[in-house]
Amino acid sequence: MAMHGLSGTVQPRFDRGVLEALIEMIGPDSVRDFLNEFGDLVRTQHDAIRAAFDAGDFDVLYREAHNLVSTAGNLGIKRTSALADVVQNEARAGEVAGLVSSVEALLVELEAAIAALPGIIAQDASVA
Repeated sequence: MAMHGLSGTVQPRFDRGVLEALIEMIGPDSVRDFLNEFGDLVRTQHDAIRAAFDAGDFDVLYREAHNLVSTAGNLGIKRTSALADVVQNEARAGEVAGLVSSVEALLVELEAAIAALPGIIAQDASVA
C-alpha cells in the first residue's frame, strides 16, 4: 500500500533501491543490524510520540518526529520519513488541528513499519 505525499507522489513504505545501495556500501550484516536497531528505536519513539501528543508537548513531539525524518530516510523507509516530516512541521508551528490526523497517521505507519521489518530483514538476508 502506497501513501501519497504532500507533493502528490507515491511514497513506498521501504525503498528497496536505498536498502540495496546500503548493502553494496556497508554489507548485508550492517544493514540488518541497522534495520534491527531502527525497529527498537521506532518502538520507543512510537510511545514517546503518543505521550508527547497526549500531553500537548510540541517540543518533544517535534524532536521525536525530527529524529525519525532522518533516521527513516537514511534507511529508505520513505513513508515513515514523510509522515514524520509533516508531524515535525506541524508541531513546530503549533498546528493542533493538523496534528490530530498527522500524528495518528504516523503512529499507524510506525506500527506497520515495525510489522514489516522482519520481512525486509529476511529479504536482505537473501540478497547476501
